[in-house]
Amino acid sequence: MSSNSNAPQWRFSTIFLGALALAVGWGIRGNFGHEYGAGYAGCLSVIAVCLLSGRPDWRRRVVYFAAFGALGWGFGGSISYMQVIAYTHSGHFATQIYGFLGLYFIGFLWAAMGTAGAGFAAVADRDRLTEIFKPLLFIFGVWLFFPWMEAFFENALATAASAAADQTWNRHKSPLYWMDADYHKALTALLGLALFDLWDRRSKDSIFLPVFAAAGALGGWLFQKGLQVAGLEQGFASALTYPLGDPHAINPDTGQAFSAENLLNNWPQWFGDFPDHIGWVLGLFFGIVLYFVFFGRFRSSASLFVYMACGWLISFLVFPVFLGLLFTDYGGLRLTPPRSDDWSGILGVFVGMSIWTYRNGLKPVTLASVVGGFIGGAGFSGIAWLKLMMVAPGNSHMYQSMAEDGALSTDAAQAIITKWSHWQGQNWHSFLEQSYGFVNGLAVVVALGLLASRVKIHEDEKPTRRWTEAAAAFIVLIVMTYVNIVKNLDVWVSQLNPANWQRKITLPNGDTETAQALWDVPFIGRLPGVEWMHLTPTGWFNLTYFLIAVAFIYLCHRHLKNRIPVLPSTPLGKGQLLFLMVLWTWVVANWERATPGMDGSRLLTEWTIFVNAIICTVMVLVCPKESDAPSVNEVEEFAPLYRRAWIVGLVGMAISVTLFFSITRAVYGDYFAGHAGEQRRFGEQAEWRIHPILKNRLHR
Repeated sequence: MSSNSNAPQWRFSTIFLGALALAVGWGIRGNFGHEYGAGYAGCLSVIAVCLLSGRPDWRRRVVYFAAFGALGWGFGGSISYMQVIAYTHSGHFATQIYGFLGLYFIGFLWAAMGTAGAGFAAVADRDRLTEIFKPLLFIFGVWLFFPWMEAFFENALATAASAAADQTWNRHKSPLYWMDADYHKALTALLGLALFDLWDRRSKDSIFLPVFAAAGALGGWLFQKGLQVAGLEQGFASALTYPLGDPHAINPDTGQAFSAENLLNNWPQWFGDFPDHIGWVLGLFFGIVLYFVFFGRFRSSASLFVYMACGWLISFLVFPVFLGLLFTDYGGLRLTPPRSDDWSGILGVFVGMSIWTYRNGLKPVTLASVVGGFIGGAGFSGIAWLKLMMVAPGNSHMYQSMAEDGALSTDAAQAIITKWSHWQGQNWHSFLEQSYGFVNGLAVVVALGLLASRVKIHEDEKPTRRWTEAAAAFIVLIVMTYVNIVKNLDVWVSQLNPANWQRKITLPNGDTETAQALWDVPFIGRLPGVEWMHLTPTGWFNLTYFLIAVAFIYLCHRHLKNRIPVLPSTPLGKGQLLFLMVLWTWVVANWERATPGMDGSRLLTEWTIFVNAIICTVMVLVCPKESDAPSVNEVEEFAPLYRRAWIVGLVGMAISVTLFFSITRAVYGDYFAGHAGEQRRFGEQAEWRIHPILKNRLHR
């Protein structure tokens, strides 16, 4: 066995490749965004560290590392953070310190869930690792059909309420809108888990489900009727409601105070559209919940997802919805008002995951999550600070303000600004994204490195449920690639030759709008009289990906029976191939996305990513060795390490945030730094006061 000083997980190659891989992925994630982009980026680093750890059992599990790493890193992608970055640039004392703390908090949650996913693949035994795919596939199945479910309910409710909603700038007019949060993903995850539990138990007590549901609906209806009869309904509703804005603030667009009736509130939009139906609908929901409390078993580790989904909903209700009532003078207990409050849901997911893993003998996962979380938090807050230092020389906003204040002559200020203008014109946000990704990669390295030498090696595991290996590969290579690359179609349609990619259609009211072009099926679609055999560019893309998915499933089926020779025979070789497929699919897809609007300013992003991907390719093929062997000193009790991680992390957070804030104030003072929106969290010019989401305006 190797000595600890030369342990594979702490070699320079492991540290550098683990960090660089996530830097590449994170730089691309900035172009694709949200959960899917973050998940795809995160799995790159997880694969790299898994291969470089030297642990043979981890290498055998590399496809699980990739899948669970991707799922874990995806959670943080739902959190709104651009406004928090802007806070650190604001020059406003209270807003700036809040901004650095907020970025630390967001970075913690993002990396904590990412390293938890990787940690689960590292720690769980084979049986638990594979059985969890059954409830997971039920969740994915419900999510697959959710867009149609959402459209059905949204259209039915919107028609009744005479609302005109969409998925973008008018989404707040949807009856299902609730503080711009993704609560429906938690609800539909619970729906999938409920269906799984009913299928898994196949018990006669399922006949009680409609009884509980009906009883709950009746109880909710009676409760609301009781409030109405007693004349308490209006007061009860008012006590639990606050506006998402300041009705006394002046609208900068009109010069008039905002109308209270035009502000949204802390409850779903349908509460206001259909107030008489609140009681029985909520009663129906709680009746169903009560049934599963009594009869649900949630086997095959489905309870993990129950903890996480319930954590999302409970935390969302506790913080922005209910506790927000106590902070209405500050826009509610909200991280980035008026933007999404998904942060509270992800906090609940983290708490739910931590409780479940701690209770179910997976304390190493909880430890990895906390360690990774604090490194990620320091990374987000620290890289935002580093960016501020990098853009200080010749900062036009700062020097113009200094000239206006008389601290510097106008000519001197302009000379400095001109001298540094080329430097200032770089893509600094991409610098932030890639650098922050590098630190997130370090979080993966450290979190898994701690486990590599402390968690026993999984030896002599029987290859149970081999189909889950194919399922994990399908998630990473088909699902994750599709949900990201399909976004390129919007870029191509909007930026490439409109004569080939677009068409005009006439709406029933006589208006026209731009839609995707229709491309005929080759040969038969161009026969005389055949005018219906065509698809949009997105339709052709979807058809092609469907064929790829079918071929992939078939090949996996054949491979599980008889190994396909082109695939490597060793776990290390398979992992290297997986890494390269994920890496270069991601890099090429990003290049395709960027090419239509490419100019010199994009070199900091696209060219740097390409070069770093080349480095990653060489390192992943050269650095891992079949002869690598970790030094494992199994730790029986992780609770002391867990407590120490929290103490060290919190102290480190306090020190680092104080330094970031103090140095920024020393450099910029009260001046706005630019390179971000001029937005404040507190004061009369707070963003939630002057730019709230209004019912009769487009969503911001």
